[in-house]
Parts: sequence; structure tokens; C-alpha cells
Amino acid sequence: MEICDDPSSSRITATLELPGMKADDVRVILERDNLVAISGERVAKVPSNQSASATYPVREIKYGKFRRTLDVPSGTMVSFKIRGFMNVPLPYFFSR
Repeated sequence: MEICDDPSSSRITATLELPGMKADDVRVILERDNLVAISGERVAKVPSNQSASATYPVREIKYGKFRRTLDVPSGTMVSFKIRGFMNVPLPYFFSR
């Protein structure tokens, strides 16, 4: 995850790398009015032509459940887009 704080913008943007995931695979919720929780699960896809006995001597692609949380100012409104990367723009509600 990267968080960008651009002084020329009224927003902070959190960017998460989520290759191969669809919007339906990711959940973004605002908890306790000041905590954004981003969670989901990346499931390994087995090619249809692969035998059940295939093994993987090397596995560097990460699969499984994930959850990230961000503390945000009270009253923050959240929106996001997923296109391999997920951008979460967060309005800036406090002085810099």
C-alpha cells in the first residue's frame, strides 16, 4: 500500500496493488467513523487443463485473505476504483 499526500489536493490517496481482483472481491467499509477497512481474498485459479496431481516447486504469488486498515479523520467519505490497483481518495479534513 502507498499513501500519497499531495499538498495541492484536498485528498489523500491510498493505492493498493490488487492484480487480478474484481471489485466484488474487495470490501471497503468505514468503521467507527474514523477507520477505513479494506479486505478481501485472492484465490488461486487452477487452469482447467492442469492435472490434480500438479505441484508447484516455486510459489511467489500471494493468495489468501487480506485486511488493511487506515486511520482517517472523522467524517471522511470513501470512494474507490479497482483496475489492478485500487485507489482510495480520502478528503483532507484537518490542517496540514
